[in-house]
Amino acid sequence: MNNIKILMMIMGFVAISACSSNEKMDDAESDAKAEAEMMKQEQAAAMNEEKAEAEAEMEAVAEEVVAEEVVEAAEAEVAMMNESDAEASASGNLVSTCENGEHVRIISVVYDNPETDTVCEVTYEKSTGIQTLWSANNERDYCLDKAIAFVEKQEGWGWTCSNLE
Repeated sequence: MNNIKILMMIMGFVAISACSSNEKMDDAESDAKAEAEMMKQEQAAAMNEEKAEAEAEMEAVAEEVVAEEVVEAAEAEVAMMNESDAEASASGNLVSTCENGEHVRIISVVYDNPETDTVCEVTYEKSTGIQTLWSANNERDYCLDKAIAFVEKQEGWGWTCSNLE
């Protein structure tokens, strides 16, 4: 009977040892799974961060391109206006260039226009085109007076204008 008791005790120790061993294996397995999950989360976070950085860089490049295009457009508008000024000055016409930020307007007094058969016209030029504001068939000073008053009105609206030259 003693042998049976001893045998049962040994079997009990073996069973306890096996359970303990399984618990340790289960703990190790859980730790490995948790570590793998943590690594996945860290990788996902790193990928999200890289994606955000790439998007921010793309946005910055896009903003830079837009800014360059705005500057180029403004420079082209000023060049066009300067060319128009040069043509007007060569013909004896009077020109005032008005600026407000990046916007440019040209007010001109055009004398003896053969196309319209007038002695003078006041034109207003901006990026969308040229308008004739006033014209006269007989009195040349009429256009000059109107142009001077319009330049003064532009300055009252916050534009910076050169004198009619």
